[in-house]
Amino acid sequence: MKWIIFCAITLLLFLAWAATWSSPSRPAGDWQAESWMQEDTSLPAQMPVRVLCLTDLPLLDPLPKPVDFVAAIQKSKQAGCNGAVLSHSWSAMESGKDSFALDDLKGSVILNEGRFLFLGIQVLNTTVKDLPRDLMKKQFDDPQVIERFNSLLNALAPLLQNRICYLSIGNESDIYLSAHPDEIKAFGVFLEKTREHARKIAPGLLVSTTLTDAGAMDPNYQKMIQKMDAHFLTYYHGQAGVEGTFKDTSITKQELLSLAARLDDRPILFQEIGFPAHDKISSAEKQAEFVTGVFDAWDELGGRVRLINYFMMYDFPQAFVKEQVSYYGVTENIKPLVRFIGSLGLHKTDGTSRPGWKVFESRGKLVR
Repeated sequence: MKWIIFCAITLLLFLAWAATWSSPSRPAGDWQAESWMQEDTSLPAQMPVRVLCLTDLPLLDPLPKPVDFVAAIQKSKQAGCNGAVLSHSWSAMESGKDSFALDDLKGSVILNEGRFLFLGIQVLNTTVKDLPRDLMKKQFDDPQVIERFNSLLNALAPLLQNRICYLSIGNESDIYLSAHPDEIKAFGVFLEKTREHARKIAPGLLVSTTLTDAGAMDPNYQKMIQKMDAHFLTYYHGQAGVEGTFKDTSITKQELLSLAARLDDRPILFQEIGFPAHDKISSAEKQAEFVTGVFDAWDELGGRVRLINYFMMYDFPQAFVKEQVSYYGVTENIKPLVRFIGSLGLHKTDGTSRPGWKVFESRGKLVR
């Protein structure tokens, strides 16, 4: 989803310690010498079989302070979250050839010290292509595009080796590619070349691109990711929200088990998984039933599902939601989409918890 990226990156700029960092655009070597790219000694010696994450941005209205970010992360840790999903765009990280602006990524890594990290680098982001400006008109399989992305990976090498467990190249890539089918083959070549390079840098890294659960069933995208290391998915148990139609939450466990059975035996990671609570398209009780079904399925699937990131801790404020719906090419008059985006939180915008939070909190503590 676009909003997780926009929101996380924008708000991290307000962190108090940002003022102490160096100039935003610097050569790779300058960044690589910094401690945030090195080993996190606070992590357990052995990675757990299952990693639980939560999009744990604090309440966004009023504008949060650094202490609010820390408190939200601490709250999710207490609920059992031992990992974090970090999402950043290629165009934002590369300010020019051989020059990198990594302050936002640095802030994300520092905030999530002591957690296992999934990094998404957005080269496709749901409905848009997101390359550096001078590359935007080039095809993904253009040697220059591949070389430049591999240069970004080189710049991030210590981070990939020491801190990142999973690397996603592109978010909900199938949605963009479905609208641009002539680019599927070129993107597949780009994925293979960049995955190969990432694995040379960090042999233990699991690399893929993130697809929707529907895209993961499409033979075109199954072929495209056949050389990837894992299945990275988003799952919202229903339509995208425009129609406002959502499935029966009592079959959540069954649907997730069925989804896993239809995939090959590579690891499964849910970069995003969530369900709305707005009473016009769903309910808080259905959201809680959905959360229960997710954990029931995960308990049965065990280590087959390496990571789940629940989206999200708090609802977005309405003003933010209305700004974001235009990204999908619709207006705020499409009420189901507004209601969907605006009610994914396990807490309301006033901080009041929904029943789903109690389920998440109790079940999350049992994840091992």
